[in-house]
Amino acid sequence: MRFLLLILFGLCSGIFAGMGMGGGTFLVPLLSLVFKIEQIYCQSTNVVCFLLLAIVCFIIYAVKKLIDYKVFLCVGIPATVIAGISCLLSLKIHSNILKIIFGIFIILVGILMFFTSIFSKKNK
Repeated sequence: MRFLLLILFGLCSGIFAGMGMGGGTFLVPLLSLVFKIEQIYCQSTNVVCFLLLAIVCFIIYAVKKLIDYKVFLCVGIPATVIAGISCLLSLKIHSNILKIIFGIFIILVGILMFFTSIFSKKNK
């Protein structure tokens, strides 16, 4: 049963990643809540999954010529540096604190998406 759930979570994570929404937003809470895996292991697993998904999505978007490489460089370089620093920092933070930080992040993103969708409908 565990194996089938993991495959299902992987499929859902791939769907979200393919739509550009980030499969980790789905994968990390499920691994943490359903399988009681420590947050740092969930995040690490997500990074490995993300790497593979990102390669596939990059190839597809590049073939379709949908990548603005100037924007990519402006965003990608600082994001990569900060991601490395954040990764090192997360190794020093207790798993429960990481859960709280991730939970707050997800709530804030949800609130932001909620209000931007309401205001974008009003403007149309």
